[in-house]
Amino acid sequence: MIRSTVSPAKVMPRARRGMVVAEHPLGAAVGASILVHGGNAVDAAVATAFAMTVIEPFMSTMAGGGSFLVYLAKRGEIIAIDANVMAPAACHERCYELGEGMQQDLFTWRRVVGDANIYGPRAVAVPGSLAGLCLMLERYGTMELADVLAPAIRLAEEGFVPDWYIGLTMAMHSEELRSFPESARTYLRNGTDIYRPPSLVDGDVLRQPELARSLRLVAKEGPSAFYRGEIAGRIHDHIQAGGGWLTKEDLAGYAPRVLSPLVGKYRGVELAFTPGATGGVTALHILNLLGQFPQTRMGYAMATALHLRAEAVRHAFEDRLRFLGDAQRVRAPWNGLTSVAYAAAQAKGIKPRGPRSSLPSPDPWCYDGGAPPEESRPRRAVTRFRADRSSDCTTHLGVIDRQRNMVSLTNTAVGLFGSRVVVPGTGILLNNGMIWFDPEPGKLNSVEGGKRPLVNMVPVLGFRRGEPFFTLGAPGGRKIVSVIPQILSNMIDVGDSAQAAMEAPRLHTEGTDLWIDDRVGAATIETLEEMGHAVVPKTVSFSSFFFARPIAIRISRRGLEAGLDPFSAASAAGV
Repeated sequence: MIRSTVSPAKVMPRARRGMVVAEHPLGAAVGASILVHGGNAVDAAVATAFAMTVIEPFMSTMAGGGSFLVYLAKRGEIIAIDANVMAPAACHERCYELGEGMQQDLFTWRRVVGDANIYGPRAVAVPGSLAGLCLMLERYGTMELADVLAPAIRLAEEGFVPDWYIGLTMAMHSEELRSFPESARTYLRNGTDIYRPPSLVDGDVLRQPELARSLRLVAKEGPSAFYRGEIAGRIHDHIQAGGGWLTKEDLAGYAPRVLSPLVGKYRGVELAFTPGATGGVTALHILNLLGQFPQTRMGYAMATALHLRAEAVRHAFEDRLRFLGDAQRVRAPWNGLTSVAYAAAQAKGIKPRGPRSSLPSPDPWCYDGGAPPEESRPRRAVTRFRADRSSDCTTHLGVIDRQRNMVSLTNTAVGLFGSRVVVPGTGILLNNGMIWFDPEPGKLNSVEGGKRPLVNMVPVLGFRRGEPFFTLGAPGGRKIVSVIPQILSNMIDVGDSAQAAMEAPRLHTEGTDLWIDDRVGAATIETLEEMGHAVVPKTVSFSSFFFARPIAIRISRRGLEAGLDPFSAASAAGV
């Protein structure tokens, strides 16, 4: 039997002076308008990020967490900003009552009674997004906060008509939203129905006047309005009344971390990632493994090439889940895991033509440079998660301006609609960042007051011979970590354009099932199964989210070119 298939494509003309890519056309247009009015890449990125919290409240919020990268062309400097969430001070490793069985949401942790770490006041971690965005604008932008916030305020106050993407997402989660009256009042029409996109009639207008008021307050008073002022007081009162841990003292004590980036190379292309407990370490690890095999064996057109991708992703994920946590709280072989020498030793156990290897990996502590082998910590048991559904969702955006400053920015509410808690009188959705912690005591990522969790964001900046080359990132939970190396391989190994790289099939594994886009074909899937992979074919469509949805801007001789996930609402706008 033969059947028709869908092969969407997106076309964006090259831009000369600047470009913004975002996960929605309204967001990309906001950023481009900032560039038109003389703003730099940082101004445009911050404006877009705030606008996206209005447009995609299910993906990001000013009360969320984020990982940002900035490249300043005149200074030749790359800055990483850790604006991720952290556990409130009152939290400890036994603060959740454990239930029977395992949860099937973001992680396969032990189930928590009442899913208290996923929904409601006890799921809320100390937010960092707003602090990080304001710091980035203050240090590296050129515009005033009030001017950068103006588009988001307008979108919240005047409203906008949802498109198919927003309407579909709202519809899929309307039942859960109805369990939280303030959230239902904020995001559902009359508190019960979705705001309908245009069809045979004009669509409904979604307005968020209370969020507009909060944004105006931040525009006037700066981040202190959120972390120390009126908004902080409202958050404190609401969370405390609901039995949560977050306090106004936690908010007042939060500070983003400004860090040096994690840097590496892939086939001569220089790469910058966010360091520490993000997805950057693992993404670079995957690329180091792929780099041990000839460029001609890479790509997505052959079963053997997909096998190598799957093996690299699997090995890197096993190490990720075995070793990594908050870099300020967890001793891990950070240098070893990103060492090319370690990747070379690990790659010796991978058979280029299959089958799937069962050999143990070498000890990364031996390649860390900080601890001799005899002082290495005992190897921990391998943690494996199935590549099941994940509610961990984010938004991503990228900007390159006329001076070739670059920004790669990922921001998140953590789960879809975060904790589902909207603070009355503010319109602000709170994150559910506590889901990122292992609720069992004695684990690397167990809960601890002031600790930051291991997150999945992988914003990337690329350079060729020291010159700006591209910005790249994605939403999509743990699958972000696997998709970024695949997109880079598509562009660097296969020679794809940024757009063609996005349209290629993808895969994901964390040590058990191998999810793969069924567009690779039945013969390829059969060959991978014969190699020993537990293949789970997935049909990608506009309504599915089986894999992350990357977006990119690449600098070419003829201008700036966009790369956009073809099955999402991702869009580019340029000048």
